[in-house]
Amino acid sequence: MHKTPIVMTQEHFTCPFSHLILSGRCNCQFAAKDCVAEKEFGSCLNQDASNLCQAIYYNLRDNSNFVLKTHNINNLSVGQQSKVKMGGLLALQELMGIENGDRIDDIAILTNQISATYPNLENIPFSELMPRISKFKFRKKP
Repeated sequence: MHKTPIVMTQEHFTCPFSHLILSGRCNCQFAAKDCVAEKEFGSCLNQDASNLCQAIYYNLRDNSNFVLKTHNINNLSVGQQSKVKMGGLLALQELMGIENGDRIDDIAILTNQISATYPNLENIPFSELMPRISKFKFRKKP
């Protein structure tokens, strides 16, 4: 009797920063690449990390309306999303006292440090982050 081997597949979760990881601007120990047809997209291999990243992103997004001039607008342009995501992560990295230029070495480590410092993410001093978010440009002009 022939037995079919059981293949264990790993669960993948939403990564709000997958675009940044795929672009090479950030790394994360839980990052994974998936493909559907010929479309490549990023995902997360850890549900707790995914939940924390999503919570941080939503707090950044909710607190960025003034700086993005997006009051009462639900959909952000790609540029605005980049400002919130990458600009926000860089600002949070600075807030945590990490000097790393314009790169994030490991999003999971950064988000865990943020969560340890601010167990209630709503207590993050977002007003201190907004200048960095508003100045962020994904592509530098020559």
